[in-house]
Amino acid sequence: MKISKILAGMSAAAIVASMAMIPASAAGTKLNVSDDLAKIGRQTQDDLFAVFFNGDESEGAVNKDAISDLGAVYGASFTIKVDNNDWNTIGGGGSINFNSKSGGWNAKDWAGGSWVEDDKPKDTLCYTTEEEGTYVLEYLGDAPVFATTDGDADNYAAVGINNWAADLKGIDVVGMKVLGADGNVLFEAGSNKDKKEVQKKPVAEESSSGTDSTASGTESKKDDSKKDDKSSAAATSTAATSSKSGTTTTATSSAAASDNVATTGATAGLALAGVALAGAAIVISKRK
Repeated sequence: MKISKILAGMSAAAIVASMAMIPASAAGTKLNVSDDLAKIGRQTQDDLFAVFFNGDESEGAVNKDAISDLGAVYGASFTIKVDNNDWNTIGGGGSINFNSKSGGWNAKDWAGGSWVEDDKPKDTLCYTTEEEGTYVLEYLGDAPVFATTDGDADNYAAVGINNWAADLKGIDVVGMKVLGADGNVLFEAGSNKDKKEVQKKPVAEESSSGTDSTASGTESKKDDSKKDDKSSAAATSTAATSSKSGTTTTATSSAAASDNVATTGATAGLALAGVALAGAAIVISKRK
């Protein structure tokens, strides 16, 4: 076999090996949606759930008569349940989304557990509740999130929740509300909990006990390593929705895997490429 063919073959193998090291999916932990919410919404991918208040019924449930004036919508909240140990040590984050013909993809970021940073507040707040492991994620703005034209028959308008945390055991979405200008409820579904104070940084789990972390209303110190995990894991989430000839198609991509994971994969891939090329060099030297 010619030296050029040997080198080309080994280079191709190295490229394939490096590509295999990069994660194939960047999705976050699965959102487990309660049965009553699933009946009125759509889950186009594991880490995204949305309830449509206008749009094409051929693509899924649409609650067209649930809100009389979409121009009166100023926010929304979702009640979620999580494993509190994961929440307090791993943390979580994502966005509450308002997707419409007029405004496109309008995402309001949320953070919970160890991802909460007092010096970097989010538009969407994470509230504690009386029930351990249950939280309320709420966005309430000072302007309508939908235009009145979104109420037209050919337009669409949806309220959803996105999750970016890839390492949580799971997030159960059990309730939601659509809110008016004063926080008044325009639409409600599922099992919502009464919110308390805004969640602060949680106390780290005590290794000496098998119980959950203490209430997340108190502040605590975190390892710098957790900060690295948090910043690398919170990638961006984007989605585009198009409507053609009365048919609305929702396409969403969620980049939730950490930059560190991708970087590590790419680095490992390059390392494999180097090994493979080194092997090619050995073969060439032996054939001289």
